[in-house]
Parts: sequence; structure tokens; C-alpha cells
Amino acid sequence: MQTLFFDFDGTLVDSETFHAENWSAYLATYGVTLTADDFITYYAGVTWPKIAKHFIEHYQLNVDIVTITTEMEALTEAKIRDQGIPALPGVDAILNAFAGKVPMAVVTGAPRDYVEGVLKQHGWFDLFEHVFSGYEVTNNKPAPDVYLHACQIMKVAPHQTVAVEDSRTGLQAAKNANICCLLINPHPSLIGIDADHKFTSMVAATPLLDSLFKAKLVLSAV
Repeated sequence: MQTLFFDFDGTLVDSETFHAENWSAYLATYGVTLTADDFITYYAGVTWPKIAKHFIEHYQLNVDIVTITTEMEALTEAKIRDQGIPALPGVDAILNAFAGKVPMAVVTGAPRDYVEGVLKQHGWFDLFEHVFSGYEVTNNKPAPDVYLHACQIMKVAPHQTVAVEDSRTGLQAAKNANICCLLINPHPSLIGIDADHKFTSMVAATPLLDSLFKAKLVLSAV
């Protein structure tokens, strides 16, 4: 394996709970009840325009997609400034251990500005060679476009890469691109999902990542 791709939300940072609580509070202003747990179960990894479209149509909300996504982005930015988004356990250690030894990129379905801002907050931005956003290709995840674009720019074949994801949407995007995928998510709804490898945390996945990239780690130490 030559290159390591990381999803962002729910993979590097504990943002699924963060976003779930924000969406739940926002939709309540329109009289829609959505628990944070239901958001994580059904909408984790789904792009915000698709989420907005679903609730507008399902609840016949008198608002458009652009308004919802714009207001949610403003709400999110304010919350990030006030409290930040915590890193998930084991992420900081693996990123710093692999940085400069294994080419790494963030391959996300989220907007670039948001992702880069949080990466900088954690001091991770310079550890990655690129940040690839699904908003900048024709079709976002679960389509393979953003992963195939990442492979092209980083000059690596899909079968030489590993993707680390946390959602059904992200897993499907990686599989559609013929990329080996590690699914890291403790949520019960994903127990039976078909992934190349499944773990409940980055800490648990670290030994496998070490073994997959052993050759590069050894060469970098010589």
C-alpha cells in the first residue's frame, strides 16, 4: 500500500455527534423532531443539500435548500469558533506517526473551507498533502468521483490505497472506486455492514494500519 486516505467527519473528529445536535436544534425551529441518534443512524455521511432536500419534501417546509444549508453553515461555524470539534481517540497519534512517511490526504464529502479550518485548529493541516472535497467533483459520495480524483492527483492506483471511513456513504464511495476500506464506527447500526475491515476506534485499527504500511514506515526510518 502506498497512500492513505482519511474521511473527515466522524473519522478524524467527533463531528457526527456535533452535527447531529446542531441539525436537531435547527430543524426544531421548523417544528421537526429529529433526535441526534436518529441523525447519526440515517444521515451520517450524507451531504447537507441532500439532508435539506429530504426534510423540505418530507415535511413540506416553506424554505429552500440554499437557505437551510447556508443557515446551517453559519450555525456550524459559530459553534466551531466557540467550542471546536474534539479529535477522536487515537487520531492524533496515527497522523503524527505516519506524517512524512506515508503520503496522506483527506478525502471528504464536506466543504473544503470547513475541513481545512478544523484541521488547522488541531495542528493537522500540514500533515496532509492534499484535502479533496466532494463538493469539487461532479458527484459527491457515495459516487467514487472524489476518490478517483484523489488517486489521479496523487498519482497512485486505487488498489495501492487505503481509505478510512466511518459511514455507509463513505464506505460505498471507496468501494465504488475499488479502494480497500477500513470502516471505523462503534454504532450498532453498522455492525453487519460489508467492509474490508471493521473497527470500533482508530486505536483498535492502528495495528492493521501499521502492518499495511510497514514497508513505507521501515524505509522512512533507514
